[in-house]
Amino acid sequence: MESNPLSDRVAIVTGGGRGLGDDGAGLARAGARVVATAARERPEIEAVAEEARRECGKDCVVPLVADVTAEQDCRRTVETAIARFGRLDILVNNAGRGMKYVSGTFLIEPTRFWTIEPGTWRAVIDTNVNGPFLMARSAVPVMLEAGWGRVVNVSMNHETMRRRGFSPYGPSKAALESETIIWAQELPARGSP
Repeated sequence: MESNPLSDRVAIVTGGGRGLGDDGAGLARAGARVVATAARERPEIEAVAEEARRECGKDCVVPLVADVTAEQDCRRTVETAIARFGRLDILVNNAGRGMKYVSGTFLIEPTRFWTIEPGTWRAVIDTNVNGPFLMARSAVPVMLEAGWGRVVNVSMNHETMRRRGFSPYGPSKAALESETIIWAQELPARGSP
């Protein structure tokens, strides 16, 4: 059995400093080389990269400040992976804005959708729905040309998508689920895991 199942694979992990994204080191332990992004928090992704370097070697995780809502940052992220590692195999769309962005008390005081500022609503939707689209739009042509690739969209359970007081986060994750289902039908099944 192969000890490093992702040996020679290159991954991009958006939102690489928090939540599931901070496990870029886990992908590196499995043999992948990783570009980990964060929109604003360079110290978080630097910490992930440093942890990975201690475990896996010098350049196994490259930290990059990039905003998934900015098309040019998405292109730059893909270009960085290719320039640094010569390829791109896996995209993990983990970047997201949660309910804390809407309200710090959302768990004890449910947010009413009509009280949310439109700019806040747009920021959550832009990050959670448009961000994965922009990243996939930049990454998938590279994967198709190579004949192999994986896009992993990080979502939430269905109850959260329907939970009272969870707008716009719930609707944004429902949209991401729909994107994922549609993209899986549109992308050709090629290669092996």
